[in-house]
Amino acid sequence: MLMVGSAALLSGCVATPSGETNGSNRQAFLEQLYSDPQACQSYREAYVRGFRENVSALAQSDEAGQQEAERALVRARERLLAAGMTEPDCARPYCIIEPLQDGKLDAWCGYRLDADTGEELYQWLDWETVQAAVQRQ
Repeated sequence: MLMVGSAALLSGCVATPSGETNGSNRQAFLEQLYSDPQACQSYREAYVRGFRENVSALAQSDEAGQQEAERALVRARERLLAAGMTEPDCARPYCIIEPLQDGKLDAWCGYRLDADTGEELYQWLDWETVQAAVQRQ
């Protein structure tokens, strides 16, 4: 079940390739996504859509919407299993719930990679940027 507890605010796992030249971690990660089976891409899309729908339902105190988001995630997992894969076989973005003013909620999904350069440990790639790059391929 998609949950709101503090342990569920960060969800997902992602490989964090490391590299030494500018942009190499990002490029290696995108290449990994390009080569993933279509079942993984479909699962990722369903996962992010379901997470966002769940957050929207939470913000509106819509239990039926939350249950539908959960059913959609179960169906996505079943399709992945039917393709002979499981969730750990696919890179999945981190998704977090962002509290807004007046008790509203929003969602953000993206990937965390090792930083290519600079003092930062990580670089974050938002879901939409990664999707656009994958679709251009």
